[in-house]
Amino acid sequence: MKKIIFGKCYAFSCDASLEAPLAESLSLYADAPGRAPEVNIRIVDAVTARRPTAINPRVHEAFEHGMRTVFPGVDVCWERSADGGLHVEVAIRRRRGMRRVVHKLLSMEYARETEAFEQILHELVLVPSVYFFDDMVPIHASAVTIGDSACLLAGTGGAGKSSAMLALRKHPGAGFVSDDIVVMSDTGRVHGNMAWPKIYGYNCAGNQMKRELLAGRGWIDRAHFAIKNRLNPASVRRKMSPDRLYSSVDSASAPLSRLYYVVREDVPDIRLSKLSLASVVDMTIAVVSAEYSVFHDHLYWEKYNALATARTAMLTMEEVTANWRRVLSGSLAAVGCFKISIPLKVDHATYQERVTDIITSGMAATP
Repeated sequence: MKKIIFGKCYAFSCDASLEAPLAESLSLYADAPGRAPEVNIRIVDAVTARRPTAINPRVHEAFEHGMRTVFPGVDVCWERSADGGLHVEVAIRRRRGMRRVVHKLLSMEYARETEAFEQILHELVLVPSVYFFDDMVPIHASAVTIGDSACLLAGTGGAGKSSAMLALRKHPGAGFVSDDIVVMSDTGRVHGNMAWPKIYGYNCAGNQMKRELLAGRGWIDRAHFAIKNRLNPASVRRKMSPDRLYSSVDSASAPLSRLYYVVREDVPDIRLSKLSLASVVDMTIAVVSAEYSVFHDHLYWEKYNALATARTAMLTMEEVTANWRRVLSGSLAAVGCFKISIPLKVDHATYQERVTDIITSGMAATP
């Protein structure tokens, strides 16, 4: 199976038992027949044994042409081929029996197998693969297209990005691009990230969203949601495929025209102000560096192991950050960049309505 993801050609192979969840997880990306893959991803039961040159700490292995990163629930080996292609081997450690049931009941998300699979695939494999290309940068943002161009709503976790994007789905002509991590190229184009949006209990103030979210789910799943939502709407969430949420889904790319940072601060009301290019570049790097530390830690460990054993690191965080700064500085130079200041306490419905107005009016004014 070959797909166009983030503008690159990705080739996938897996065991027969994972073909169905893999196909469903990638169904919204365009096929890539006849194109040579730039990334090869193989999903296996256990990663191929390699002789490590160093193991520091236990969750990070360095070897001659790459590294092994151990995440919760999955092992990923990253390796460069002689022609510069990226080869990725993924081994998902699946919980079984009562251990799996208890984990689901205690978590904030009663995930189906495909939902859990696609989250691992997107968050711990596909997005980190972007780091190995010098013409791309990940941005911690939600995104939609309106007309022919894209708009990003960026910020830290919990700032309200997803809530605003859910409100925007009612806008005619709005197309889904991403819920959490956007990938932008050095040409200023935003690429679709078809990871399934996470919808929290507080997004279900009305019955319509709740009905959509729980449609087709079993009684235990529904009871889990109802109980946790009553206790704390921020402690429960479910995922939905983007094409169930939006009438239009854009998995290809679109030119970026507007970028808004949602910032909660001590202000009396919701207000809009302009941001300088230098500030936006620094804010973007700061946010994604904090939000994606699960992978960044491995890049620091890779550098440490390289220094300790007198070898060349496969990739370092310093190299990545320098590349991001270059790509962001060039790509955002012609983009309208703004800050939406949000009071520390604000009514959720008021917030959604006001931010939707800011974004739609801003996109309408884009030349």
